Amino acid sequence: MLPLFLFICPISHCLLNSNVKFVIIVILQKGTKVVTPLFDALVKYKGLKARFHMPSHGGKKNFPADEGLFASAPFDVTELSFSDNLSCSSGVILEAENLAAKAYGADRTLFFAAGATDALRTALLCVKKERIAFLGDMHKSFHAAQRLFSLDVTDISSIDQIKGFGAVCVTSPDYYGRVKDVKAIAERCREAGAALIVDEAHGAHFAFSPLLPESAVGVADFVIHGAHKTLPVYTGGAMLHVKEKFYQKAREMRREAIGTSPSYLVMASLDYARGLFEKEGKTLYAALKEKIDEVKRKYPAVETLANDDFTRVVFLKKGGGYALNVALEKTGVFVEAADADRVVLIVTPFNVEWLETAFRIAAECKEVNPKFADISDIIGKVSAYDVGIYPPGVPLVKAGEIFSKEKTALLQANLDRLFGTVDGKIVTK
Repeated sequence: MLPLFLFICPISHCLLNSNVKFVIIVILQKGTKVVTPLFDALVKYKGLKARFHMPSHGGKKNFPADEGLFASAPFDVTELSFSDNLSCSSGVILEAENLAAKAYGADRTLFFAAGATDALRTALLCVKKERIAFLGDMHKSFHAAQRLFSLDVTDISSIDQIKGFGAVCVTSPDYYGRVKDVKAIAERCREAGAALIVDEAHGAHFAFSPLLPESAVGVADFVIHGAHKTLPVYTGGAMLHVKEKFYQKAREMRREAIGTSPSYLVMASLDYARGLFEKEGKTLYAALKEKIDEVKRKYPAVETLANDDFTRVVFLKKGGGYALNVALEKTGVFVEAADADRVVLIVTPFNVEWLETAFRIAAECKEVNPKFADISDIIGKVSAYDVGIYPPGVPLVKAGEIFSKEKTALLQANLDRLFGTVDGKIVTK
């Protein structure tokens, strides 16, 4: 069986860092076949010869000078007699969805190929006629859906305010691996007769290890997972887990929310990752936690955020987040995100061999004693960070550059679109 991914093999996977003698080996032994119906269907088809259908690369994987870009092309198909249809799944996609529901402990599960945004939109469309409350920060796609679908949405500051609402939306975990008490929120929602929607986009891995936070699946009415964020899934792979009473409505609303050309590579990777982690997740995450704890003990001076998800490592560098990010990238280590004070790493069984390098660089990176200035008082001062306007996101003033009168005026005219600031202040040297 050929790999669906360039970096993962369904037969075995080994990561080795000789410096720390750390090895993770996953072996799917003979006689313990993992059931992956959608993935298996594409494996069977990839060897066939003639493709007179979309996509028009025809399954070829050796185009001139493509540098391996089309290595997975044999798996990239469209809606055919054997491959089912995401808009009305009834064959191998439905089988894969049902297996995912079983693995996650959900009543029902729906696949998505264009990100958690479509899953969230589907959930919101199911409660479109209700008054909707949201508690805490929500992803920008939530607010976009509010405008797009003319939803009746209210920001509440406490779960005590949910009376009179038909649905409540929360995000858990947040970007930094901190979870809410979803059980308590769910109980209050049941008492109030409100449906609970949990954006758990960054928690698709929770179900596969008791060392991780408990998932909202089984507690909430709708749970959104951006599987590609934390599992070996192609970008865009997402799931919506729903209670049985909302299932048919959710299937209908998915047809409204998604496009008509979902990627089979993405959907098959959802099926594959579920099979892999359902079988090996406990072992993988136990080894991963042991390794992360070991590295943290080795570098006690490196401050990290105390959170609930041990796989989300957040370096705390007051005023030095951007500088640390630059130092990491110079050594070939690229992180999920960085701001003035934090650097966010998503650690998985498939990148952990680089974690010690990241900690070593964080330990060596010089502390920054930032000076903060109002934007009205920066002309002639030297910028500590790249500062600019988004969009387009191109630095107008680069780190080390002096703020000119002309560029400062341009920044002042776009205060609501600036990046590279800290709490509205400019960091100077």
